[in-house]
Amino acid sequence: MDYPPPHPDDTNESTGLGLAARIAAQAATVQPNEAGTAACENGKAVVDALSPHQVIRGENHSNAPNFHIAFIDWLNFTFPFKLTGNSGLMDFDIALQKGFGFGIGANRHKGHLNYEQSWELGDGYGIFATGGKSVGGTSLVSLSGEGCSVVKDWLAVYDFLDDRKARITRIDLAHDDYLGRISLETARKWFEAGEFHAGRGHPPSGRFLDDFGSGKGKTLYVGQRKNGKLLRIYEKGKELGQVDSPWVRWELELHNKDRELPLRLLLTPSQYLSAAYPATAWINQRQSRIETATKSTLIGLDVLTEYCRKSYGKLIWTLWKIQGMPPLDIVETLAVEGIPTRINHAIPGEV
Repeated sequence: MDYPPPHPDDTNESTGLGLAARIAAQAATVQPNEAGTAACENGKAVVDALSPHQVIRGENHSNAPNFHIAFIDWLNFTFPFKLTGNSGLMDFDIALQKGFGFGIGANRHKGHLNYEQSWELGDGYGIFATGGKSVGGTSLVSLSGEGCSVVKDWLAVYDFLDDRKARITRIDLAHDDYLGRISLETARKWFEAGEFHAGRGHPPSGRFLDDFGSGKGKTLYVGQRKNGKLLRIYEKGKELGQVDSPWVRWELELHNKDRELPLRLLLTPSQYLSAAYPATAWINQRQSRIETATKSTLIGLDVLTEYCRKSYGKLIWTLWKIQGMPPLDIVETLAVEGIPTRINHAIPGEV
């Protein structure tokens, strides 16, 4: 299978075009983004102490046909927070404005998901929800594509989440192939040829929606939302009404199901999008994979733990309660170094 060459993630300018070239080049004419507003290129240099300097200028919502950047098109996260009166809401509003560029909007006078109270964020950019007995003292921020498109400084957003020990529960990463370098038909042929299969486990499921020549745009789905990973490849220009548009969007929806979604997704979304499947590697040469805890691992541990309890639970109780052995001594006496064969093949890996 002939893929287009991956685009280098230059440590001096990771927007694909050199800085001087971008200044001199005329901006391409593009259609509005998912939120219906023209996205503007923004940027901030990020110094990463654990790797070479990375510049994320343009990583989110570029309006140029920049071939190896991605942007965030949806963001949900939860964090430990309990609202304490109007003063608490005002303080949180100030923190939101500092981190996101917008704050608390209108009170929705209803709950959201399992939360009892909720407010709009900014001018309909998302929802802030809090309160409730079943939410474990957490609150939720949910940003729509429009909300993500108006964020000016994703490093400030990163700091906001990091300071509050937040957990990303859903994030959508998108890449716009404005020029249609890879058509939807090509992506469909890649899928049929097995080019989205990483070679381990079961191949991802797929679904193709045809517009039957109506010009409204076709869509290829790879993976399943219920498994926490769904890639949508669709003819975005046609969806917006331009029948002859070559614009194709590659959009990855990730949930924290059996995986921890790292905060670095906010800073280098293209690296994670390009690592989603072998057939997305062309988006960015530099890639970052997300660790997952596979379902077989979780099931295997549960089964073996229950088997151990039934078989040796009374022995452990006797050693502890009758013989007076400290629990740590019991563990050190019975433990054997190694991983059970049943789950050895399913130790948390990369997806």
